[in-house]
Amino acid sequence: MDLLWLWIPLLGSLVMAELVRARPIRQDAMLNPEDEKLAEEYLRRFYNLQPSRGKEVSGRKARSTPAMEEKIREMQNFFGLKETGQLDHQTLEVMRKPRCGVPDVENYSFYAKNPKWENHTITFMIDRYTTDMRREDVDKSFTSAMKMWSDAAPLNFIRVYHNPADIVLSFARRTHGDFFPFDGPRGVLAHAFHPGKGIGGDVHFDEDETWTAGSRGYSLFAVAAHELGHSLGLSHSKDPSAVMYPSYRSRSRTQSSLSRDDTLGIQKLYGIPRREVEIQPVPDKCDPRVGLNAAVMIGGDIVFFANRQVWRTTGATLGQSVVAHLQNINSHVDAAYAYAGTLYIFSGKGQLSSLQPCMASLGFNFSLLPGDRYFVVQQIKMHTYAGSIRDYGFPSSLKQVDAAVHISEYGKTVFFVGASYYRYDERRRRMDLGFPRLIQADWPGIPRKVNAAFKLQAPTIAPSVETEEQDFAEEYLARFFNHVGVTNSTMRRITINSFNDTLEAMQAYFGLEVTGTLNNETIEMMKKPRCGVSDVSRYGHFQGKPRWRKGLITYRITRYTPDLPQKQVDQTIAKAFQLYSDVIPLDFKQIYGTVSDIEILFQGGYHGDFYPFDGRGGVLAHANSPGQQQGGDTHFDDDETWTLSQRGVNLLLVAAHEFGHALGLDHSRDRRALMFPTYQYVNTNGYKLPDDDRQGVQALYGSRTARPTPAPRPTPPPEPEPEPEPEEPTEDSNLPNPRGEQCSRDLVFDAATSIRGDLYFFKNGYYWRKSVKLATIPLTKVSTKWPPIRSVDAAFEVPQDNKVYLLQGNQYWGLRATTRTILSGYPKPLTNLGLPTYVNKVDAAVYVRSTGKTLFFVNRKYWSYDERRNRMDSGYPRNINWDFPGIGSKVDAAFENYGYLYFSSGPRQTEYNLPYKHVRRVLLNYGWLNCY
Repeated sequence: MDLLWLWIPLLGSLVMAELVRARPIRQDAMLNPEDEKLAEEYLRRFYNLQPSRGKEVSGRKARSTPAMEEKIREMQNFFGLKETGQLDHQTLEVMRKPRCGVPDVENYSFYAKNPKWENHTITFMIDRYTTDMRREDVDKSFTSAMKMWSDAAPLNFIRVYHNPADIVLSFARRTHGDFFPFDGPRGVLAHAFHPGKGIGGDVHFDEDETWTAGSRGYSLFAVAAHELGHSLGLSHSKDPSAVMYPSYRSRSRTQSSLSRDDTLGIQKLYGIPRREVEIQPVPDKCDPRVGLNAAVMIGGDIVFFANRQVWRTTGATLGQSVVAHLQNINSHVDAAYAYAGTLYIFSGKGQLSSLQPCMASLGFNFSLLPGDRYFVVQQIKMHTYAGSIRDYGFPSSLKQVDAAVHISEYGKTVFFVGASYYRYDERRRRMDLGFPRLIQADWPGIPRKVNAAFKLQAPTIAPSVETEEQDFAEEYLARFFNHVGVTNSTMRRITINSFNDTLEAMQAYFGLEVTGTLNNETIEMMKKPRCGVSDVSRYGHFQGKPRWRKGLITYRITRYTPDLPQKQVDQTIAKAFQLYSDVIPLDFKQIYGTVSDIEILFQGGYHGDFYPFDGRGGVLAHANSPGQQQGGDTHFDDDETWTLSQRGVNLLLVAAHEFGHALGLDHSRDRRALMFPTYQYVNTNGYKLPDDDRQGVQALYGSRTARPTPAPRPTPPPEPEPEPEPEEPTEDSNLPNPRGEQCSRDLVFDAATSIRGDLYFFKNGYYWRKSVKLATIPLTKVSTKWPPIRSVDAAFEVPQDNKVYLLQGNQYWGLRATTRTILSGYPKPLTNLGLPTYVNKVDAAVYVRSTGKTLFFVNRKYWSYDERRNRMDSGYPRNINWDFPGIGSKVDAAFENYGYLYFSSGPRQTEYNLPYKHVRRVLLNYGWLNCY
């Protein structure tokens, strides 16, 4: 508790406040009880008003309390209000506005003892993103906010993708693990902690707010700039023009630089940035001893750099100094490359302040990266943007890049540094995993060190797979076939020198054809949901064979999933442990409130162990091997849907797998084993430990011979009863139907959706149902199945709610997915969903599991509905072709299947990878109806 109170005065947050005209309250007026409560809580939180003792007072007496009057005057003075000591209208209005959680102080000021970062290179990590903005816009808002501070002080911000990081930025709602819960929309917008270890420097943003990079909602850039000031050691300022002023104002979003007050404050902590000038000799271009520092293709010209001189193949600028084109570059150019109309130049220690028309006439924007910093000049306006090469993901020890070249076919930029090279993904704006690598290992025949590189326009060989799949495969191999074991004490490394060798090892492990090249079968195996522990051999043990050295293992569940009742979770966890206690001489006991051997929790994303989860699908859970402290601890990704049946992810099967790790078992390559790394549902009725797993765990602990009386534990839960499958009504042969169009290449769907794993395709008041339970694809009239509905324009399923929605005209019906029956209270108008009144028909709709959003397509635009918040997202409608490139400008039907979105436009259909915004295949609708 002492530690908690230590943090309370050091927590920073931002609020919104606007000045309003005061309307005096008569001295004899009684306060509204809500206003009185608001004022007391406000003054206690932000001005250290001490709680009154004894009986509570109200009305005028409450306002006349000397301590309270003093705090009211203090607050009025800070905000420039008339100092009356009374709760007048203007004072109450300021108190009602959303605001920062740090107590208010004077002009630029610091926390107690002036905490600051001793290392001026500060790492940051984005733990959780908001759903209100695109990830790239969030990234840009954060880096722009950091730039404001690094411009004013000698600070470098480096992004990392795993802990430990100095500053962790995340979005959360209400209670989020730091004892300072958010208060819902408005109120406190964000808060931050001062520099220090642990949560020191971390910034939390209230996800209940509407975040934006535009004019609606709250500017993420403006709020982030303020909170980062707290992360660097600044408290609030009384200067209304300062970024560190506690109130959010509408003009905050347009403030692009620090005020004088902010600048003085940050420089008092960290000093003034230094600019050094380095003088280099001008070389003779005809001197055979002159070496090139950099080269780049710009249009049809090749531009060469040597020290501070530049030459072009056209001869137009032969022999002219770089300074003649880019003034104030005070050192030679190290590397350069062109991408998306921008020329990126790495330089020594200079800086760029102007751009001459000579180079601007080439039609490029220019970016200069001097040493470990860079500046961007847009066209000829001389607008400078500064940053750090740490933005690329280079390690802090790297001070200079030798050469760079962009490979447009792959969307990658290669950076040469010494005898190694890095590879940067321009579209995803991050360094690829598995780098740096040795130049000579992957670029045979070229020198050990590269001084300059450029790419001529020549025939190229296209990648054998999609770029996104190549990236995905590299990340998968780096994660699961490099480090082995998410453990506290066992970290083994497989030494494999190339991507192809690693891929061959993966293919051999899973029993695939060993080719060393990516193919569909390999990619599909990689995409299966799986455990987060790396892969080794058939039944395996962790290095050193760690195991428990006692006969009774205690466990405690510290956080439950909301997907299942707590009692069912307890029973299922107990049953998973029983699978092992039935075959080895160990017993397991659930305890409450004390330290246990194995800690179990359900939580998504980052959860404190440096191995954040990746959202729905992908890694389902992970566990540590036996040992002290975190040994045996098991974590489940709560972004998954946990069930006791085949739907979602079966908790018993995953828990039993992870407890195998907690007991010392590594992965098995036996596909029938529980410890096989990928998840596959099997019937859990009467489930016993497979032979491979039994032999592995008995090799560690021996066999159970005589069964002692076990410690009390929860009764295993009953298996859920299978839900009845509703019968399909017979067709009415007298009504026209589209049966003749089933195998037509010109078939156009009216709507499509999934319902509990089956696919429904709607056409002309009928629907086809495609199911693994049915040998054929029956055709049924919609009004026969659901009498009030004559036809369907759009349909979608929200699995976690067990509901399906069918839309017709300007209204919609809700169905219970399990019984496929219409719910009471329907139909409802489309306006209930937040669609405007002018929308009389929705063309298509689809629920996206990974985002929790339902997309509604109307003509050439679409809306996004947040199913968790039950409201339409702000900023819509948007153009379809803006956010879904390649699918066309209009959607007739849409559905999700095995993680991909399928958009139909006329008879044509696109299979779409949403995370990468990429069309994988183009299909025809009739292919779903067994017509190929």
